[in-house]
Amino acid sequence: MWVHVSLVLLAGQLLGCFAMEAQPSNNAADIRADVAKHPEVIYSANLATKLKGIKEKPSLKVEKVSTNDLKSQLKGELTLESFVDFKQAVNAKLVIHNPAPHAISLRYHSGMTADLVLTTEQGQRLWAWSDDMMFTQALRDTQLASAESLVVAFAIPSKALAGIPIEGAYLEAHFSGIELQSGLPAMAPIVLLLKLE
Repeated sequence: MWVHVSLVLLAGQLLGCFAMEAQPSNNAADIRADVAKHPEVIYSANLATKLKGIKEKPSLKVEKVSTNDLKSQLKGELTLESFVDFKQAVNAKLVIHNPAPHAISLRYHSGMTADLVLTTEQGQRLWAWSDDMMFTQALRDTQLASAESLVVAFAIPSKALAGIPIEGAYLEAHFSGIELQSGLPAMAPIVLLLKLE
């Protein structure tokens, strides 16, 4: 009896070795597997759909929305490098300047000096520079001398730029320093309106 069972198993294994190979099918599972190997194809297709109505070579229009609050001790300026395309990040620079005739004492509640936040016109947060960063959670006190400036550099990734709606988005620069004597923000946020055209 054991011999009979062994022969049946051996015959099944041999038959499996000589079975016809399955022909490749063109079903959706194969397409999904191919897309998984090339996710940039899906990203490009989604981006192309989103950008209907925008020129083939879009440009980024930057418009200043708010000026520095006159009550703020420090004055700031936010500048962006030229937008090239959706494959490259756009570098931004925030310059914080002390125009007062005396030094200003500042307190930071973390290792973050400033942040950039991209929001819709309705206030929905699309991206923030600090989202992918880690900062120490320690108080630090510094001084910014009279007529001195502090420069903070940022990179706005292409994924954030691609998320800008047709109607535009606000780019807000927030300085984290608090004026030590008053406990108030040392600089008002700077707001730019970004539009893809």
